[in-house]
Amino acid sequence: MTTLGTRATTSATRRPVPRARLRGARRVVLALILPLAAIVAWQATIWIAAPREWMLPSPAGVAGAAWDARDRLWFHAQWTIVIACIGLVLATVLGGVLAYAIARSRTARLAVYPWVIVSQVIPLVALAPLLILWLPPFAAIVMLAVLMSIFPVVVAGVDGLGGTDPELVRAARGLGASEVWTWRHVRVPAALPRLFTGIRMAAVFVVSGAVVGELVASDRGLGALTRLSAGQFETPVTFAGVALLALIGIALFGAVALAERIALPWMRRTTRRGS
Repeated sequence: MTTLGTRATTSATRRPVPRARLRGARRVVLALILPLAAIVAWQATIWIAAPREWMLPSPAGVAGAAWDARDRLWFHAQWTIVIACIGLVLATVLGGVLAYAIARSRTARLAVYPWVIVSQVIPLVALAPLLILWLPPFAAIVMLAVLMSIFPVVVAGVDGLGGTDPELVRAARGLGASEVWTWRHVRVPAALPRLFTGIRMAAVFVVSGAVVGELVASDRGLGALTRLSAGQFETPVTFAGVALLALIGIALFGAVALAERIALPWMRRTTRRGS
């Protein structure tokens, strides 16, 4: 009986493992449907229209060019990755500080928040030449990356801090907690899920900001590579650079999502219970 019970327990504990693997495989398949369909449509266009390679290369041609230019692509990708990471860190820190100040002080909300919005209204392509005149090239590119990505961090942080459950705040104050303690231990932890949502959005936007800066002020980086390769009619290399930029954005988004899972484990458990 003991042996049968042990076997039953062991089999019961092993049952969820294949299900988890099936769910993971299903997610991968669903995520690949759209890009695979796009590649099929792309190849069909090549077969039907037969454009010249410098206008629209085939997927196989882009893959071959990416492999042949892998050292060149990696050389430029390192620069873009460094700028994007620095810009994301600065946008997260500065955006979090601004969100805290805006949510905490009505004066800061009236004096600062409108200018945060204005920073997104002005096209960064028009602002880039001015930043190049005022700052060294590297600092100007980082500044553009920060300006492109800080807005979602600030907005998400303000909404999170302002959307804390009033019952929690009243309970903390009723137990004798000070205003500073309440903000530190109640409002800020409650705002973290929304703040991470803003950081995930910033992880995507920061790559665009880095590319804008590289297009204007740099001879290194994937933005500069796409400009140079397109000017020399190396269209397959341009496509490969764009694809690599997409992978960098996805990787940064995934890194922020992983950091959120580590920092907020209770959110993962809540999601599992809800599902």
